[in-house]
Amino acid sequence: MMFLDSLVERHINEAQQQGKFDNLPGAGKPLVLDDDSQVPENVRMSYRILKMSGFLPEALQLRQEAITLQNLLHTATDADECSTYHAHLELIKLKISQTGLSTRFLDDIAYGEEVRGKLLGKDDF
Repeated sequence: MMFLDSLVERHINEAQQQGKFDNLPGAGKPLVLDDDSQVPENVRMSYRILKMSGFLPEALQLRQEAITLQNLLHTATDADECSTYHAHLELIKLKISQTGLSTRFLDDIAYGEEVRGKLLGKDDF
């Protein structure tokens, strides 16, 4: 690992000497980091790298999938399609619950959509 550390240090030093870090946006200001206080300290860097690479932990991927399915369920017009989305959504809810997270966020989204629909004068919600 020391070889990798020295290689990284060398590249950083070369970039500094070439002025590649001069006048960067936000220079001299504190970094705005996501709140990762709930992530164990020994895996924080790994989570940040995965997040910057576009990967999410399984629980968050399931959450995104649940929201997508709920939106599809609200816009579906075919009964078979609704049934398929509903069954898949229930499976995702079960998986989310098994990770120890709540599925209440789906109820909050559905309630918000219902209120939005009423405010816009749509009674079909």
